[in-house]
Amino acid sequence: MPFTAEPFRALLTDIVTPKYVFSLMNSLKCGLLSDKDLPVLTMGTGAKRAIVITGFSVLDYRISNALIYMVLSKCVNNVHTIPTFSASQLSKWTIKVIPFANPWPFSSWDVIRGKESFYLLDDDGIPIRYDALTLKSKYSLKLHGLINEVKPELIIMLTASSEWSIMTPRPISIDGYETAELSPTDFLGHFAHEGYPTIVMTIPRESGLYEITQRIIQLIRDYNVKHEEIKPLELVIRVDGDINNITNIFRLHGFLIGVDGNKLIIRANEKNQFLLNSLIDNNLIEHYFNVEILEVHLQ
Repeated sequence: MPFTAEPFRALLTDIVTPKYVFSLMNSLKCGLLSDKDLPVLTMGTGAKRAIVITGFSVLDYRISNALIYMVLSKCVNNVHTIPTFSASQLSKWTIKVIPFANPWPFSSWDVIRGKESFYLLDDDGIPIRYDALTLKSKYSLKLHGLINEVKPELIIMLTASSEWSIMTPRPISIDGYETAELSPTDFLGHFAHEGYPTIVMTIPRESGLYEITQRIIQLIRDYNVKHEEIKPLELVIRVDGDINNITNIFRLHGFLIGVDGNKLIIRANEKNQFLLNSLIDNNLIEHYFNVEILEVHLQ
């Protein structure tokens, strides 16, 4: 563990592991963390719920460290130059922070350093960020399950890039931010397809912790949210593979499933109708699953 006695210094300089953060937070009694592989940090006691997510790639480590630093500073009343959430924000919001959406590359940095093909993968070789539909990875299942358990009013996705940008994935627009069409297979936009207001912010890879935290703080506030009108489609498919596995995956995404032999009748509710429509419009169901589409019609 780097700089065990100086955690703030470690966060300023090093890639830290999920197990290090788990041990550190529990030793300082900064919330009761239950999962050492996918630690979930919590700030605030407000009625409104927000989830901040980063760490699909090890290249996000500066963002991960900034989030951990913010939580740690507030917990131990540490006075540093890096800002954190205000008392008024934390009285209104309960903020859950997931700094390692894909924990494996952070835990394996000494092994994969310089091997960029591994930076996005989990220990089974699955690119977590793009596993939002099939949910093959145990980490994808945990992340998807947490969102549907918490049911946040706001999701903030943070990812390293070459420049600053903010946008909101369709079908939900938030204030004056630019909207964009993201694939339902991409976790950055997937939860918007399921009806959760989502903001995606890209952050330059060389940004300092001060600038990162300052920008993140500005995102936790009330917004004007507008949902697009969506036509209510339903789908009938014939399954050639494991019908139980496919049924379970669709149910994890909140779809209503009827079973007729080797056929599935798939319907959506008001929140996740856009997800079903996107899967139909982009031929993603036949692409990712061993099925044949038989009928598509309005409910």
